[in-house]
Amino acid sequence: MWKKIGIVLIASWLPMNGFATETVEQRTSDQGEAGRAVPEIAGVLDDELHEWFVLSHGSDSNASFVELGDDINIDITGSVDSEAWESDEAISISLTVAEEQLTNAVVIYSIGSSISPPLFTSEGGDVAVTLTHYERTSQAVHVAGKIEGVMALQVALGEPPSLEEGIEIDVAFEVEAQKIEF
Repeated sequence: MWKKIGIVLIASWLPMNGFATETVEQRTSDQGEAGRAVPEIAGVLDDELHEWFVLSHGSDSNASFVELGDDINIDITGSVDSEAWESDEAISISLTVAEEQLTNAVVIYSIGSSISPPLFTSEGGDVAVTLTHYERTSQAVHVAGKIEGVMALQVALGEPPSLEEGIEIDVAFEVEAQKIEF
């Protein structure tokens, strides 16, 4: 559990600390009717409609994957702003896929200015993550799915998440993640 949270924290820390030297661009060229960017993650969170965008600049993206043996680990971070990274109200989705089947998923919704508690998490909650589409090429993974249930509130590091102050989530996502090679 802490290893996954650590990976999500590291992945989300990089874009927030100035390593990107140019402005962030929308990952896809999909535009809505009024030229508005189409969110890759959208749905209802705590009875309110929310949209998140996966930002990228060239080969640097907030949706990426790595191969670890037979597993494909996909990390997705969505921002509420379609043009600039903001950690307020960001959503992070971490998926592990083996043989085109989802084997593990962790969802984190940040409520502050950083990806650290207090936050809402699927761990300790009652959340179901399902994949509706999975397609892999050598350098990209196209993944779509649904997140439904109740996320638990984690108030501080080291404290277990609690469902007593949980929030309901019903969100769909469709993202293309880029391969990271070391």
